[in-house]
This record gives sequence, structure tokens and C-alpha cells, in this order.
Amino acid sequence: MLLVTDVTGHVGKAVLAELADQPVPVRALLPEPLELPVRAPNIEVVRGDPTDEPVLQRALRGVEAVFLASRLSPQIADVHVRIVAAAKAAGASRIVQLSGVGADAGMCCARALRWLGHAEHVITASGLGITRLRPTVELQSLLEFASSISRHGLIAGPFRSTPWTWVDARDVGAVAAVALRDASHVGRTYTVTGSESLSYPQIAERLSLLLDRPVRYNDITANEARGWLQAKGLPPVMIEAKLEMWDACASNLINVAPTQVVREVTGREPRSVEDFVRDYRDQFH
Repeated sequence: MLLVTDVTGHVGKAVLAELADQPVPVRALLPEPLELPVRAPNIEVVRGDPTDEPVLQRALRGVEAVFLASRLSPQIADVHVRIVAAAKAAGASRIVQLSGVGADAGMCCARALRWLGHAEHVITASGLGITRLRPTVELQSLLEFASSISRHGLIAGPFRSTPWTWVDARDVGAVAAVALRDASHVGRTYTVTGSESLSYPQIAERLSLLLDRPVRYNDITANEARGWLQAKGLPPVMIEAKLEMWDACASNLINVAPTQVVREVTGREPRSVEDFVRDYRDQFH
């Protein structure tokens, strides 16, 4: 039995999709009142708070390996250590942990990377076999601008002209699914990327071609971006974490070159920007 957490996130949903209809039983840990995004005969559901002990006991019964992911927050390390402790008590042997490129508990200037680094650190001594995935910037993050792109043909942000290395969350999920089923990946840390590094101005050019209408990138200040995020209702701590992460990427602090991890682990080439836009085209119109 395999357990998948954060199944409504882009990567968790992709893990479920990869495992659906495969000859392995899968359990999804799903908070109320959310709907299961992927259904298949081999997928069962345990509903409840992923930090609640009785819920975790039910979810982890008979589980061999856990896909460990949760929404980014200052509490992410606490959530991960609770799940891992429950997994160990239930007899699970392996964890595939979703982290992020640049994760570092000692990172000085991006609190989100400190949170992720701490989440990695706190489960290290668990005694379980751990595979860590550190994806780069997800193409799905462009969906945050879908409304602006569809209405105004515009992406506005404090991203400058630095090339960022992108990855489709579905490819991260594919790597995770392989690692869940194959214990030979224990002890590995994978930097999961797509095949290209593109700046936001280049992304806008690519979208113009793929959507067959003009899309432009407008560089704005961090303070202007802060106002936009405030209008969306994000908590102040998450606004600052997001701005710091964007600045780390725009400053080329954590960017990495494309790797061959997706092809080497899954046997498939990573999805391109063209693949992503084709599959999510309706959201940009």
C-alpha cells in the first residue's frame, strides 16, 4: 500500500494520476470537504486533518511508502515530522519527500527555503528510507497569471529578465511515483527540472505564439507585487515569503541548469512549455 498526501496540490494530484489503475493499492489522504481529483479502482480515500493522530493512524495502516507533501507554510516542518513519526509507528519503511530547489535550513534571505530545508532536516533521523525531490519552478505557477493573460494579455511581476529553469508538476509527480514503487531510489536527492531555462519575457513571447495573440511581460517592483498579493488575500507571512522566493530566483541565487532526472528516472522526456500550454489552454482563454 502506498499513501499519497496533499493530493489536491499539483504534484500530489499528478502522483495519483501516475498510480491510477496500476497493480498497486493506493490510499489518498484528503482533507474535508475537498473532492478527490483522481479516481480509480486501486485508489481509496481517508478523509481528515493530516495532522490529526487518529486520521494518520487510519491513513497509514498497512502502508509501505509515503509521498510526503504539504502546502508551503511556516508549519511545514511540523506537519512533515508528525506524518513521518506516524508512518514509522505504523511500520512504513520509505518516504518520498517533496521539497524544492534551494532548500536550506540556513538560507539567509528566503524564509520559504528555510522552511523547506528545516522540513528536510527534521525527518532525517527518522530511520526511514528517504528520497527527496527538489523541483525547480513549476510551469503550473503561470496559472496564477491566467486571468491577467486571458483578459489583458499581460504577465506582471518582479521577475526581471533572469532565465528560470521550469518543470511541469506532472513530471515531478511521475518521478515521485517511480520512487514510491521502487526502493532503489532511497537515499537519493533529485533536482527535478524540465529541459529549458526561460525568462519571463521569453515565457510571454512563447505564450504569444502558442495562444496566437499578444502576451507581454511587464516588470514591476516588489512593492507593487506586494499590493497585488494583498488584494488576493494572502496572509502577510506568505506574501513576504513569496516575494523573497521570487527575488532569490530573479537574483539567480537558486537557479540551476536543466537536469536529466525526469528522463533517467521515468524513461520519458520532460514536458515542454508547448505541452503545458496545450494542456492548460482553456485556462488562458
